[in-house]
Amino acid sequence: MEFNPPERLFELEESATLKASEKANSMIASGIKVYKLDVGEPDFKTPKKIIDAAYTAMNNGMTHYAPSIGVMQFREAIASMYNVKPENVIATPGSKQGIFYALFSILNPGDEVVIINPAWPSYKQIVKLVGGVPREVNANEQFVPDINGIENVIGNKTKAILVNSPNNPTGAVYSKSTIKAIAEIAHDHNLWVISDEIYNRMVYDVEYVSFLDVMGIEDGLILVNGFSKAYAMTGWRLGYTITLKDVVKQMAKIQGHTATSPATFAQIAAVTAINECEDDVKTMVSEFGRRRSKIISALNQKGVRFTIPSGAFYFFIDLGKYISRGVDPASYLLENAHVSTTSGEAFGDKYSTFVRISYATSNETIENGFGKIFETLKV
Repeated sequence: MEFNPPERLFELEESATLKASEKANSMIASGIKVYKLDVGEPDFKTPKKIIDAAYTAMNNGMTHYAPSIGVMQFREAIASMYNVKPENVIATPGSKQGIFYALFSILNPGDEVVIINPAWPSYKQIVKLVGGVPREVNANEQFVPDINGIENVIGNKTKAILVNSPNNPTGAVYSKSTIKAIAEIAHDHNLWVISDEIYNRMVYDVEYVSFLDVMGIEDGLILVNGFSKAYAMTGWRLGYTITLKDVVKQMAKIQGHTATSPATFAQIAAVTAINECEDDVKTMVSEFGRRRSKIISALNQKGVRFTIPSGAFYFFIDLGKYISRGVDPASYLLENAHVSTTSGEAFGDKYSTFVRISYATSNETIENGFGKIFETLKV
């Protein structure tokens, strides 16, 4: 049978982050040494207490269906962390799925969602997948959201503003004044705020402000988070969303007809993560902080211009000064330096001369990778 994909799929783009990693992995499989500074995945093992809790849960029979909204024990633990009610919490198979369910629940076809670039590429794709229209606005040169720019793209079809702080790919952590300004815009225009706070534990030298600090879920806040980054649990596929009870109900309906729920034993293990693994989180974040400091020092010594990231585990660097116009810097570095990064163009059309560099990898890979970059670019 001839396969003709539906038109909606032609609008979707491949995941740029996964694509970069796959190309590097193909080179590695052919015997080429590649230094991977691409994927945003902690290089730490999941803490043993979490693994043991999952094993115990499985032995205790937690291997069957969970409610579509999530296991009550899990939802109570999340609610306690954020001082909300369990009825405002839904468990999801990763935070990405939470964003998908939320947008599917609030958007009608043609509704617009404001996205602040540079932005994680999946945001735009998920908006399109659920029938929405992305309305992109660029941040300023320090990667701080342009409040006037956000105001200017809001129209009659705008339904939500999607925000990510700490930010992927820039590592920017938005100030309280910026968070408040976005919340006020949402209030004035009766918009939802979808706040992706997956990197909230990875903050260095600045204060972290959640949208929940400046607005309530009754004001239209949809807060999305998960366990992938802070607890090194990317493969566990476990996230959560906090929002109005009525929205949670619709999200649970969607989940019931698709993923059903995240794995039952993973939810039980996550309660142990919350209650018993704070030291593991602090140890990991401290190591990320040390790596960040070393990279800042190396870039400064070489005279490379960049904006210091205050959170997450990325640097977003403009290499336009070193690479010919029209050449994708990520492809250039992979082919010539055998260093895998992620192309900046994936995060917004304005950023074609940028690369995202992840330091969620070993010190050896970071040192050798940056050494090869500097050598290749003749910095």
